[in-house]
Amino acid sequence: MNIIIGILFSPMAFALCFLWPLVTQLVVALQFLESGWPAIVFGAVIATGLGLLAQFRESWVWIK
Repeated sequence: MNIIIGILFSPMAFALCFLWPLVTQLVVALQFLESGWPAIVFGAVIATGLGLLAQFRESWVWIK
């Protein structure tokens, strides 16, 4: 049970479930990219990068 909770509240889960759609919608709303695959891929790259960074640093806060 602890493993499942740890996975659900991990930085990567947050990045993929929250940041990915947020970044994608933000890019489309600001008209940087058209909606569709380019915006989705851009959101995925940004969210995955931030999630991996937070996962390896073990913190979302940049000051440690």
